[in-house]
Amino acid sequence: MTSLDEPLLGGHWGLLSYHMTNSKVEIVELVSALVHVNIHGFVAQVSAKLRYHNPGDSTLMVEYVLPVDENAALYKFEAHLDGQTVTTICIDKEKASKVFHKAVSSGQAAFLVRQDNLTSDILHLALGSFPGGSYAELNLSLIMKLKVETDGAVNFVLPAILNPRYCPSHIQETHTDRLPGCNDGKYVVVTKAYVMSIESHISGDYEIARIISHTDRLMVTISEDTKSAKVTQDGDIICDHDWSLVIYYSNPYKTHVLQEVGDHTSSGFMNDNLIMINIFPEIPANSYSNKNEIIFFIDCSESMVGKNIKCTRVALLLFLKSLPMDCLFNIVTFGTDFSFLFPEGSRKYNEETLAEACVHLESLEANMGGTEMFLPLQEIYSQPPKAGYFRQILLISDGDIYNVDEVIQLVGRNAHETRVFAVGVGEGASTILISGVARAGRGRSEIVLQPEQIQDKVIGFIFSMVQETVQNVQLVFEVEPNTTITLVPQVPPIIFGGQHLVVYAKVPSTSTVKAVSVMGSIRDTEINTSIKGSDIITVDDAEKSLHLLAAQAQINQWQLCEEDVANDIIELSVATGVLSKLTALVGVNQRGKLVKQSLYNEQDVNFMAMVLCRAPSHLLTQDLIAFGADTCCGSHICYDYGILDWEDGALGSSYGAFGCGNGCGGSGTSNWKEAEDECDGEAEAVDADFLAIVVLQCFDGSWTLEDAAKFCMLPFSELKDCNPTKNETTWATAIVLILLENKYSEIRKQWTLLAIKARNFISNSREDVDALVKKAQSVLV
Repeated sequence: MTSLDEPLLGGHWGLLSYHMTNSKVEIVELVSALVHVNIHGFVAQVSAKLRYHNPGDSTLMVEYVLPVDENAALYKFEAHLDGQTVTTICIDKEKASKVFHKAVSSGQAAFLVRQDNLTSDILHLALGSFPGGSYAELNLSLIMKLKVETDGAVNFVLPAILNPRYCPSHIQETHTDRLPGCNDGKYVVVTKAYVMSIESHISGDYEIARIISHTDRLMVTISEDTKSAKVTQDGDIICDHDWSLVIYYSNPYKTHVLQEVGDHTSSGFMNDNLIMINIFPEIPANSYSNKNEIIFFIDCSESMVGKNIKCTRVALLLFLKSLPMDCLFNIVTFGTDFSFLFPEGSRKYNEETLAEACVHLESLEANMGGTEMFLPLQEIYSQPPKAGYFRQILLISDGDIYNVDEVIQLVGRNAHETRVFAVGVGEGASTILISGVARAGRGRSEIVLQPEQIQDKVIGFIFSMVQETVQNVQLVFEVEPNTTITLVPQVPPIIFGGQHLVVYAKVPSTSTVKAVSVMGSIRDTEINTSIKGSDIITVDDAEKSLHLLAAQAQINQWQLCEEDVANDIIELSVATGVLSKLTALVGVNQRGKLVKQSLYNEQDVNFMAMVLCRAPSHLLTQDLIAFGADTCCGSHICYDYGILDWEDGALGSSYGAFGCGNGCGGSGTSNWKEAEDECDGEAEAVDADFLAIVVLQCFDGSWTLEDAAKFCMLPFSELKDCNPTKNETTWATAIVLILLENKYSEIRKQWTLLAIKARNFISNSREDVDALVKKAQSVLV
């Protein structure tokens, strides 16, 4: 056991055990780990085999704690122990706990798999009675829904990181007996790194353009018809990071509909056929409104230190510069405490307020302590939305909190008047929090593993945030013979223009779907996406993957309800095997050897396998020590799932160079050269020259001719002499538009809204935009 006062500089991995005979915490080393991923279009089937060895003579109690993605459903778990295979069944969690405790108390080996009491993206796998000298192989099966992200990528992530999670004092007071790490302050540092082997197969109806990973070296083999691929690891994986696989299909935005044949030997949910609809609805261009109140809700807790907060600053700068005229905005930063940029409420977006916001960004640091998200959200909701404006909240956070349900329920209660969008930043971000608040707030969410990619994600959200809500959404099915089709879950989907929309529906096995229409309206404009029955692909999957995903979607929706739906959740979970907060998977080795001496105590399993995780050293040496104290309010809950490797990004520790002065980015108000010097060459995620263009754009969307000359590296006099207009600023703005097009077309999404404001400025100056831009093109060539 290592003192938490000592600096921890290496990797920390492993499965921990509780020694039944001497109450000692020990290490159980991982012998091997094999993961197989089968991806078909937008569905991933994951199977993992983890093999452990107890080399000693004593029987151990062990618990394995692991993170799972919010979009993943665990539906099967089995173990091989002492020459026997133990399968589990899904039952009510309280009943499962009694079965497990009774078996272990009687000396039998037993398994219990459950979600964490406070957050469903953490699983606890308890193995009672692990005999000395034996091997245990744990086999997990999960199903995951994948979605097309803002940049057209389909991203698969295998979580391996659990970050410290902040726990508010009122949660500590009511759940002290349940919070891992708060009992005895016992931690083990596992110094031996483990490796994992991963193999993936991709198939389906989409042509594969390329497959990459932002985290690991891959060996990729794409078939001649480009519709399938095999991916293996180029060397072993050291599990100090989330493993990711990014697939780029040639046409990811085409409509894709699957019908999965039900299990006709069963009854209820699994008996019916299940349709999964993947569409990308288009909405009219005039469906965007300036009458929006946008509140940036920014996590400035200490866990956001380094790249996370630095990339968040850049993303906020891009967002502020891209806001439409006439909107309202505010910035709320939070940690242990919180603050509002405009305490009296959101203010109109103009030259003065933009300048004030840019100055505010200069002092934005990850220095506000823990992650107390509930109280600042409550304060936001206590102020009614401004009359005539639609209120939108954009959350940017690493999601490291424990009171997830409390926050999600608060968002859900206010969804009728406020939409919430969320971006999770960095490895280990709580997917259940980020996805949950967006689902409850009727918005969108994305997880950004690489913080430097946050600009694309945040800017992509602007279009959805300023889009008016699509009303009267309904799905109309044409079936023969005519019958009732049930949506799963039974609520109308939320439509955002051009974004991946997934809808599930149950279809009786005796009916045939002839056509499907997804309809809605914005103002007086009707929206209709039609799907022919001939475009529906029928699949017969033995695992019933689509049924499991639909069941998980229904359970997630029920968990947002304030009414009592516990029986419904348990019934569906048991019928499908999909784990929920109210159920658990349990299995007992009935034929195995009995343990000669059993000293089982129900409290033992609560703190086993609690170790350290990826975190800044100041959190490890400051907050975690509180676990052994009498009071641990406001502490961080930690697990060992990653290497302690918290490196700073290269965006610079100061935002001073990005200040916007009086709101106009003219050359006298910001030192864009300093911003360039803060970056570290061409490899940097944010090009310093591009950032200078963003910073120096004036509030009205224009640039000065002096700045345009610097951007283009041309003499000021040369640009001035060939100016075909009466206004230097109008001419300069056209030149910068061409520069953006020529030099930064690959990151177009980051500057699209900047360009819209610039074109509006030229148009308002009574110039022909296209003609002037064409003239600028000839000058730059």
